[in-house]
Amino acid sequence: MARGAAASQSRVSSGVTGLDELVGGGFPLNRTVLVCGDIGTGKTTFGLQFLMAGVARGDAGVMVSVDEKPQHVIEDARRFGWDVDGAVERRQLTVLDASPFFMALRDKSALDARHVASDLAQQVRHAAASRLVIDGVTSLAPAASDAAATEDFIRSLILSLEDNLECTTILTIRTAAGAHTSVVGSSAERLTSGVIELKVGPVADLEELGRKRSLLIRKMRGAPTDIDERQFDIIDGCGLKLLEAHINRRLIPKGSNV
Repeated sequence: MARGAAASQSRVSSGVTGLDELVGGGFPLNRTVLVCGDIGTGKTTFGLQFLMAGVARGDAGVMVSVDEKPQHVIEDARRFGWDVDGAVERRQLTVLDASPFFMALRDKSALDARHVASDLAQQVRHAAASRLVIDGVTSLAPAASDAAATEDFIRSLILSLEDNLECTTILTIRTAAGAHTSVVGSSAERLTSGVIELKVGPVADLEELGRKRSLLIRKMRGAPTDIDERQFDIIDGCGLKLLEAHINRRLIPKGSNV
């Protein structure tokens, strides 16, 4: 088998134009990647784009929407030109509303990560899915005041998913001003195989100043890590797309002597 073919079988396309070539051809197969960022940076869109890229390749996917109603996720996705409704009808895409299930469990006792992973495993197997997105994983964890329990929950959840599912998984976590608001984020960064941070803010590149969307690959197992921020945009009829001029040219922070 050619080296390139072997590499492609061990990676899963992100679906984001320009990103795969920066992460060794895609995300590590059957591993977990964290996508974090402040509100409005594109985390949900990123996750759904990952799933729809799988649908285009014949791979079924499951999205667990923790903080948003599934119908709203589907409605918002129509602007990107993806056949989300068709994928749902063909059972290539399943969008689950996690809130009723987890609220019921909280009424009984604290959430158990293995219980959560077991329930997700049933859903994933029923859908014959090979891609999974948990959008808003922070809301599933125990109260932030119990840091040890929270870290144990995240560790157990990630390990259980990777041990029991043949799925490549994305977890999304909201940050505030670029910082994690609980131990969930810092724990997930250590335990996942990849970390991608999405940002919106003032960025200075070689040509212009202004508020830009940028993406930073903070970690990616099994591939050389590109450590430079890359500018991207969220485009109707497309989704997230790294701007071509920035795929091979890093953003230069304002005031840098580089």
